[in-house]
Amino acid sequence: MRRRAVDVLRRLLSCTRGVALVEFAYALPLMLLLYFGAMTVSELIAVNRKVTVATRSLADLVSRTISPAIIYNDPNAVGANNLLSASAVAMAPYKLDAATQQISLLRVCDATRAYVVWTRARTQNADGTTGSAIASTDIAGTLPNAETQPEDAIVAIPGNMVSPNMIPVSPDGSNVCDNLDPGTSSATQVGTAGAYLYRGTVTYTYTPPIDFLSWGATDLSDTIYMAPRLY
Repeated sequence: MRRRAVDVLRRLLSCTRGVALVEFAYALPLMLLLYFGAMTVSELIAVNRKVTVATRSLADLVSRTISPAIIYNDPNAVGANNLLSASAVAMAPYKLDAATQQISLLRVCDATRAYVVWTRARTQNADGTTGSAIASTDIAGTLPNAETQPEDAIVAIPGNMVSPNMIPVSPDGSNVCDNLDPGTSSATQVGTAGAYLYRGTVTYTYTPPIDFLSWGATDLSDTIYMAPRLY
């Protein structure tokens, strides 16, 4: 009986059947981690590229079709909703309700700052069939109304976007960005001089289809500045 038990143990120790299955069981979690990780990262890169394409489409569409002079004199006369919705189509086939589109008209007031003349923001439902206005992250001033302008309508812009001929100069030499009071007759008022720029921004909240390792949502965003083609 003892000898038989020893023989059974020897056979079990020398048996190699099922080794591949055991090794596969050990390797399977790592293989799944690599597969889904690579899938998520590649999709994240693709979505980020879509955000850039949508942002460029938005800035390009608006700069080609909307005159800054019209917006400046009557902001409500320009319907930008169609252009905002059109740019969202560039995000397909990803869900459009995770994206927001924003366009702002800026007027340069010094080398690194500009005044927000007009701004609009919008989001869509998942398939893009309907859209709704949302609050813009930019605060527009009240020009051309003759009243004191809000300081929070001044925003930072990249210095490499501005050439010397785009910067206005006040008669008294003051910084135009600081001239918010229309009662100052010797100063060029903010938002009434300097070159125009359109700033398009698209943001997208990416959530992986399979949330492993507590990846969670990732916020993607891009901003593109363009000079208007119409005046």
